[in-house]
Amino acid sequence: MISPLHNRPLPRPRTLEYPQTDVAPARHERPVVIVHGTLVDKQSIEAYRDYALETGHPVDWQNYKGITDGVRLEDSARQVSHNINQARQELARTHLADLQGADQQGLNKFFQCDDSARGQKVSNNLEWLMKKAAAEVTSPDTDTLSSRLKKLEGQLAARLGGEEWTGKAAAHIIDCLAPKATLVGHSAGGYIAYALALNPEDGKKSKFPKYDGGLGVGEVVVLSSPIGKGMNFPAPPGLAELPFYQVDSGLLRPLEETPAMQLAQLNPFFKLGYALSKSATKTAWAMATQMTTAMTSPFIFATKPGYEEVTGFSSFFKNCLENKPVPAGVTVVAVTSKDDRMSLPDHSQVDDSRPNAHNFAVDQQISPEELERERPTWGHVQMSMKPQMFDQQFDQSLLDRPSEAARFLDPSNDDGCRYDVLETLQKQGPEWLQAQPELKAAVQRVAAEKQPFKDSPSTLAQSLLRG
Repeated sequence: MISPLHNRPLPRPRTLEYPQTDVAPARHERPVVIVHGTLVDKQSIEAYRDYALETGHPVDWQNYKGITDGVRLEDSARQVSHNINQARQELARTHLADLQGADQQGLNKFFQCDDSARGQKVSNNLEWLMKKAAAEVTSPDTDTLSSRLKKLEGQLAARLGGEEWTGKAAAHIIDCLAPKATLVGHSAGGYIAYALALNPEDGKKSKFPKYDGGLGVGEVVVLSSPIGKGMNFPAPPGLAELPFYQVDSGLLRPLEETPAMQLAQLNPFFKLGYALSKSATKTAWAMATQMTTAMTSPFIFATKPGYEEVTGFSSFFKNCLENKPVPAGVTVVAVTSKDDRMSLPDHSQVDDSRPNAHNFAVDQQISPEELERERPTWGHVQMSMKPQMFDQQFDQSLLDRPSEAARFLDPSNDDGCRYDVLETLQKQGPEWLQAQPELKAAVQRVAAEKQPFKDSPSTLAQSLLRG
């Protein structure tokens, strides 16, 4: 039996929003931490909050005023790091409170241990783990929680025998108890989330920031974020075209709807001349905006240093993002759109030379007429509003590109992502998998890991191969 952790159940700080009681909890109850961008506040990404709750995830959904105010990105990243640790602590405390007094059978059920020899070895160490974990998650030092849990994970792997399988097994157990976070970041929010994941606390001194919460991240989804090359300088096309849009929508378009103007445009020479003149004026205004922005950028960057840090020439980009590999055990998905004129696709892709870094181009299903009618930044804002559509397109892309699905199954990816991909493949049935030899081989490699848990990727892969 586990010794009582407190005289009464551990309190829930309730920093997270929880799904409705009739929603099945997501595997390991992984929290989704949402980070908005600079153009709009947290409401801009509310659809992702709602979708996460609908799919069983608790959500941390806050307003990061520092992002919109242009403060240094490392300050916002530290706040996100704190929120990750706080979310993990809250869930771990809840689990520990629920498991107080649990016997061996109850612990095995919670951690989904199977009946194999490996499963028995894990089971024999669970009471030790619970006592150690209780001391960590009840500590008032929330900001170092993920590094302490990472250390505990290493100790558990050593107790399990330090074999090839024990590292993933220990990570799985810690993830059950104190689930890692999925970061969803839009625009500058994605830039911050990506930087945090790439620079986890490693105990080494550095003049550049390291983030404890980076050790508590499983997956990072960046939506239209300039993580590849930094933001266009002096201004991206959408921002450069915005001043002319204000004149066009407020003055020119209403004028074009008047009877006199409608009559004048019946003359093809007038119509052509007006269109050419308007196009030239739009180009001139955009160039003027670029020049003005370039000349005023020193003042802008002095007062809002966070705006400079998203550019490709900033020290933050060069030292925290550029040419940095995604750490093993973390999966990054960079989501781009051809309709986004703020964070252009070629600036917003991750280096996918490693199997745990992925690019995904979405179709926002926006017509040319809609893009012409709305403000130039509209396609960028819309990237934060269509999670279900993007999720469906992502699942379909895995089926259309089996080689990409195989990359997601590489062991350097987060196990939560690997599990989700296997669930998508399972819906297609064994006959479909038989026709994909490269992907089938990847599934076989996952199955061969033989992790001793009923909800592990290897167990799901074995089930998929059996049909």
